[in-house]
Amino acid sequence: MEGEQNPLYAQTIDEAQKLLDELLPLTGWTLENKSGDIEVYTRIDPASGLKMARGDGLISRPVSKVEEAISSDEMVPKWDDTIGVNTRIEETEKYSVTRSLDKKKMFVTQRETVLLTSTIKQEDGTVIFLGRSIEHPKVPENKDYVRAFIYLWAWKLIPDKDDANKSKAIYMMFLDPKGKVPTTIFNAFVKEQANNVAKIKKFVESN
Repeated sequence: MEGEQNPLYAQTIDEAQKLLDELLPLTGWTLENKSGDIEVYTRIDPASGLKMARGDGLISRPVSKVEEAISSDEMVPKWDDTIGVNTRIEETEKYSVTRSLDKKKMFVTQRETVLLTSTIKQEDGTVIFLGRSIEHPKVPENKDYVRAFIYLWAWKLIPDKDDANKSKAIYMMFLDPKGKVPTTIFNAFVKEQANNVAKIKKFVESN
């Protein structure tokens, strides 16, 4: 398939992987909140001054259940309430391209993202979702929206060694909203994103 042979796709995911490897250690992250099994962190990127989001937590469901909730276009809006529209643009064996629109906010133009993702499954049962923004011919920029840029969207799901029905989840989001966004609104968005582990935990544990 064309997408499988696209060197830009491989390069984009490689860039996301390098950034994930750099950001995985907790060094440099600030713990903002801890509630039960969930920890929320933020981190400032020194180059851009943008704030990054991270959530770590234990989920009382196997990796396969959490994986399904992350990869299903229908399920995502049910637990991630920042997304208004989520549409799959391209799907190959190795890559996926998704267009998303955030929910409308007062005084701020809606943000649109076009995200290339890839799923990596390791021998120990760990599942890693990696994503980074990409341009796609089927989704030209629209003057009604601001095209945000996602440097890193990642989930790392690790099976619990002692209980197959539990998994550790690590989530990261590093995004440039582009355009003009008040700092208070962007920081609120970052905080909301950092809560995604808590949101998906609630969703999968109640279904």
